[in-house]
Amino acid sequence: MNKKDMIDMALRNLWKRKVRTVLTVLGVVIGTASIVVMVSIGIGMNKGFAEQLESWGSLQVINVYPGGGMVYDEATGNMKQETKEAELNAKAVESFKEMEHVEAASPVINEYLYFAAGKYVAEASAIGIEPGAMEALGYKVEEGRALTDGDTKSLVFGGGVEFFDPKLSWEMRYTTEPPAVDVLNEKISVSYDWNYGTRNADKSIKAIKMDAVGKTSADGNSSWSVFMPIKELEKIQKARQEWEEKQYGSNSSRSQSKEYNEVLVKVDEMDNVQDVQQQIKDMGFRASSLTDQLESMQETTKMLRLVLGAIGAISMLVAAISITNTMVMSIYERTKEIGIMKVIGASLKDIRGLFLAEAAFIGFAGGVIGIMLSYLLSFIVNMVASGQGSTMQSSIPVWLALGAIAFATGVGIVAGYVPANRAMKLSALTAIKTE
Repeated sequence: MNKKDMIDMALRNLWKRKVRTVLTVLGVVIGTASIVVMVSIGIGMNKGFAEQLESWGSLQVINVYPGGGMVYDEATGNMKQETKEAELNAKAVESFKEMEHVEAASPVINEYLYFAAGKYVAEASAIGIEPGAMEALGYKVEEGRALTDGDTKSLVFGGGVEFFDPKLSWEMRYTTEPPAVDVLNEKISVSYDWNYGTRNADKSIKAIKMDAVGKTSADGNSSWSVFMPIKELEKIQKARQEWEEKQYGSNSSRSQSKEYNEVLVKVDEMDNVQDVQQQIKDMGFRASSLTDQLESMQETTKMLRLVLGAIGAISMLVAAISITNTMVMSIYERTKEIGIMKVIGASLKDIRGLFLAEAAFIGFAGGVIGIMLSYLLSFIVNMVASGQGSTMQSSIPVWLALGAIAFATGVGIVAGYVPANRAMKLSALTAIKTE
């Protein structure tokens, strides 16, 4: 018996018992839909966690800090040094860049500055980074462009930075609607003078002329900051330090250390973040990333996802029992037919293959219809969750849909294996005599 004849005969046999076939397929549909929807909710939860953390920053970026922190030692009951002493300087940054899976690394410095556009002024935290690393570090620009290699007098404004009229009183500045300033088409002056733009401005502090080349989103942690090349910000810090020394004496001077307080390291893939982070810790630095929080969130909901998967698996087990019952009943009803097939020369392999094909078709049909139902249920779950303001969502990736169909087909074959072997072992003469 060739494959085509076997498939045609299997489909005809299933069609002869339409009600039983439909009911059995329905069991597979329910089992497939149950396990897919349950698993999809778990996937959706993880996806939601990742999206939430992505709004805070890139999951592929590691924050590195100087080593030498102290932690509690449970064994001794005393504080101990968490890591060995290590300087977070330019040499360390270069060593990070040479590590496998690292795409970019940049020191980060901060300074509170004043930015003037025309007659308006904004006060914001200036973030100094290596300009060529800005885009790689996950800072997304909505208007204009990001900082690039070669930029010197360039700025990228956060979308949340607001300007005010410095001639207004302090109360009016924060109660009056902020003016609309198109920073990309304005010449920007940068100063560390807190009276900049007013009659009390210090004439000895020279403002620096710079150009705004881009603007980030108004959402996210850096939306109220302004990015600039780190070398330019270091020059401003040095000028401010010299001014403070003149104003307040040497005791007010800032640290002359060449060590950075923070370095950002971008990793090529999220799966490699923990490995790179551990290497950095082994070098004596403290390191953290948003993937730490993601893993913590996933671990918190791990039990819930296991329970959801178990519920779906039980439904599929019930469907497998239903397929086995259907195939056993089919053998009892077709005993004489099996005997005739043996007498006219059908091989044992063909007889077993016929019954396995029927079981596989039941599993496949149930799997396909179950996936269709799963997408509908997933849509309903997301719509209801969105309407109630819940972050829970259901996500069915392609691999899950194809895997569910393959799994349902496999369950059908496994469930039909014992009945198929039973049919194969029937005595031909005994089967023919059976009415």
